[in-house]
Amino acid sequence: MQGQNEKDVDQLANLRPEQGSYSEKELALLDYVKVLTLEPANVRDKHVERLRKVGWTDEQIFEASFITALFAFFNRMADAYGLY
Repeated sequence: MQGQNEKDVDQLANLRPEQGSYSEKELALLDYVKVLTLEPANVRDKHVERLRKVGWTDEQIFEASFITALFAFFNRMADAYGLY
């Protein structure tokens, strides 16, 4: 849980983060990484602009994008080699 309360973790796991106690800033980031994970070809400038508007810096957006892509890579490699 890395410092997040259990209710928020449950809401996120159930794909309902808006029902948790996440800030607007955090919800924007969660929306962005969801699109980047599930529909990477659909990421547009508007997604990054929304993150900037709620207070994320370009460096933070880069880091979130990098971490999201890295986990996608790890998961695909685990799938490829049958590591569960």
